[in-house]
Amino acid sequence: MEIRELTYFMAVADDLSFTKAAARLQMSQPPLSQAISRLEAKLGTRLFERQARTAPRLTPAGELLKREGKRILHQIEQTESLLDSVVADVQPLRVGSISSVLAGLLPTVVRAFSASHPGARVLVEESEEQAILSDLVRGSVDLGFTRVRSIDDRFEVEQLALEPLVVALPDTHRLAGETSVPLGELADDDFIMFNREDAPQAYDRIVMSCVRAGFNPRIPIHAVNDLSMLSTVACGLGVSLMPYLSSYIPIPGVRFVTIAEDWARTALSMLWLSGRPNPMTTAFTAQIRTELTVMRDRDLRAGRITLELIGA
Repeated sequence: MEIRELTYFMAVADDLSFTKAAARLQMSQPPLSQAISRLEAKLGTRLFERQARTAPRLTPAGELLKREGKRILHQIEQTESLLDSVVADVQPLRVGSISSVLAGLLPTVVRAFSASHPGARVLVEESEEQAILSDLVRGSVDLGFTRVRSIDDRFEVEQLALEPLVVALPDTHRLAGETSVPLGELADDDFIMFNREDAPQAYDRIVMSCVRAGFNPRIPIHAVNDLSMLSTVACGLGVSLMPYLSSYIPIPGVRFVTIAEDWARTALSMLWLSGRPNPMTTAFTAQIRTELTVMRDRDLRAGRITLELIGA
C-alpha cells in the first residue's frame, strides 16, 4: 500500500463521500474511485459498501484500516518532522536583529520559514547593531541583521538591499499630508536620532544624506531604539529619518512620508561569523530574499519608491 493510496482512503473514510473527498484532495471523483478500487483489489477485501444514491459505508476491514491509517499517517508526519530536525542539525537558528528589520521583515519571514521547515527552530531577539556584532563573536547568535556595508574579516557580510529613507513626522506637522517630501524641506526641524555608537555606519549615512540635501541636521534628542524615536516624534518634539522597514512600526500620532530623493537610502545587510555558518542559514536567506522581492513588487505596482535589491 502506498502513502498516497492511504491518504485517498482516509479522505473518503472521513467524509463518507467520494464527491467531498475528491474536492478536498483537489482531484476529480472518477480517479479517486478508481484508486480506492485498486486499493481494495490490492488488499483483497472491500473497504466500503457502495449503493446507488446512498453514502458509502465502511466495512469492518474499512473501520480497521481507518483506525490504523490515522496512526500510520501521524507517525509519518512525526518522522518527517524528526528528519527535518536532523537535516537542520537540531540547532536552533539564533537571529539578532535591529528593530526595523524585526518589525518590518522578520514576522512574515519567520512564519513562512517555520511552516516550510517544521523541524527547525528560529529564535529572534532585538538588539542594537554593535551589540549584535558582539553577540556574533561570543556565539550567542548565529545570524545578524544590521546596516553595515563592510566590516573586518571576522565576519561574512551579505548585502540584501538598499532601503529608501522615510521621515517620521508628528501627524500635526506641516508636511504630514504629503506623500513625498524633498529632504531639504526638513532643514529647520529638530531631528531625533539613535546614538552613533550603537550603529555608526547607519548614523553617518543619515547625517550625510542631510548634508547632501544642503543642511546639517540639528539633533537635540537621542533615543535608544526605533520605538523610542517614534514615541518621541509622536510627542511632537521633532522628526526622524528612518529606513523603510521602520514604517511597519505602528505608533499613534506618527505619519511616515517618503523622501523624494532616490539616493537617500541605507543598507540592509545580513552577517555571520566567518567559519561558523548555521546549517539553516542558506534556506533562511532564501526566505528573506523571497519576502524582500514581494515587498518590492508590491511597491512597484503601487508606484512607490521601494527597496533596491542587491544580488537578486
